[in-house]
Order: sequence, then structure tokens, then C-alpha cells
Amino acid sequence: MAGHDKDEWRGDSGDRWASHLERLESMISPAGNALMEFAGFKPGEAVADVGCGGGVTSLEIARRVGPEGRVTGIDVSPQLIARAKARLGDAANAAFELGDAQSETPGGAPFDRIFSRFGVMFFDDTLAAFANMRGWLKPGGGLVFGCWAGPQDNPWMGAIGAIVRDYADVPPPDLSAPGPFRLHDPEATTAMLAGAGFANPRAEMWRGEQLVGGEGADPEAATEFVFTAMGMGAPVEEQAPDKMDAARARIAETMAPHYRDGSVRMDAACWFVTADNPG
Repeated sequence: MAGHDKDEWRGDSGDRWASHLERLESMISPAGNALMEFAGFKPGEAVADVGCGGGVTSLEIARRVGPEGRVTGIDVSPQLIARAKARLGDAANAAFELGDAQSETPGGAPFDRIFSRFGVMFFDDTLAAFANMRGWLKPGGGLVFGCWAGPQDNPWMGAIGAIVRDYADVPPPDLSAPGPFRLHDPEATTAMLAGAGFANPRAEMWRGEQLVGGEGADPEAATEFVFTAMGMGAPVEEQAPDKMDAARARIAETMAPHYRDGSVRMDAACWFVTADNPG
């Protein structure tokens, strides 16, 4: 999973994400759908969608806020913004912009709400990023985002990563660095938001399942997905190509007990975080 390096998202990581977009979106759909319900958008609201990716969340927000509302999706990856724009269709109340939420302001500000589905864990400087984003909000506006809890609560990443480390010299994830688990500690996250000027920061845990490889993937297809789309096979391929089959077999074996109702369903947990702009 890439960090905040914009060159990564404009290069290999953006290409990989865009080429596997539908399965990636399907994989995180249980958490994403729950986050959308949690956000509770109202007709007429103006919303910024940070790290909008291929635009599926922005378009759903556009539907919920209705023709009197509007949404602007922002992402650092031109490949993903291109995919988002291709999906616009007749959604006249949605727009997509290439930009860096850590330092830039999208068109359409000020907004009533800022939303992000797993798009705010990759900033180089989270405090600066959230302080910048708070400036996009109207007085009394609100922030809502989803971020992953720790790898111990997300075996779809934690357990699979441990297997990869048995075959390649990969350090354990640095939970303080830009990456999926950057905001895993709710106390640190809410303190950071307070430091960025937000009021009433709070975090609520969501537990559910991750459809590894997307809906309909069996253990073998899900294994191939984490090796390719998620990039977890690259260290093994580089350091121990003769071990690739063994690593694949172990990961598929790990996933097999979680194959139910036609998909690999592994435990997942994330934080739904909210905060207010005091004005």
C-alpha cells in the first residue's frame, strides 16, 4: 500500500489501483457502505470527498445530497481522477479535481462537510493536512472519515503480511508512518484533530468483514489479488522468486476457512471519526 509520495500515486501505485479498481472497491464495500450510512448526508449539503479514488463515493454522496447539494472529489492520482471523470455521466452536482489535500484547496470551498473513505492516512504531515482541510469548511461544518484500526484487528492485512515476511526481508509496518494504519490509535487521532483546530473529535469502532479480492473471489483468486493489486507479492518476487509458489499456497490456505457464500470474508475493523469546525 503506497504512502503519500505523489510520484507513487501518479506512477505505479496509481496504475495498479486504477487497473484493479472495481475489485478494490468491492473489497472495501462493507466498511465503505457502513461509513456512508454513518455520515448521514442531507439534501442540499456541499461536500468535499478527500482521496476520492475512482469516484464511487463522490457519486453516491451526490445522489444523497440531491440537485440542491454538490460534491467535489479530490485525489492526487491522475489515473484515478480520470476514472472518476469517466463515471460522471449526468451527475451535474459532482466534480473531480487532481490535487493534494495536504496543501491545496479544491474548487467549491467552503463546504458543509468533508468526507473520506480511507483517504486520509497517507499524508506526510497529518496535523498540517487536517489544519488545511479545516480551512475548507464553513463555520459549524463537519468532518467524517474512515481509517483502519491496527493490523491485529485486520488479519486480511496483518496475517498476510506476516506470511510475506517469512519469505522476504520486509520490516513490520511502521504504524506512525504514512500508510493504511497511520491513524490506528483513536486517542492520538482525536488529539491530532484537536491540535488542527477541530472541536469535539471522536472515534467509533466499526467491525465487519473485508471481501478479500472483491466479491466472488475464491481463496486462490484472493491470493493473486493481494500479490498483485495490493502489491504484497513484490518483495517475495524480488528477493525469493523460487518461494513464490510456497508463499501463495500458505496465503490461500490461510484464506480458505474464510471462504463463505462465494467470497473470502476476513475480519476487518476501522474507526469512524468525526469532528466539527468551530468557525
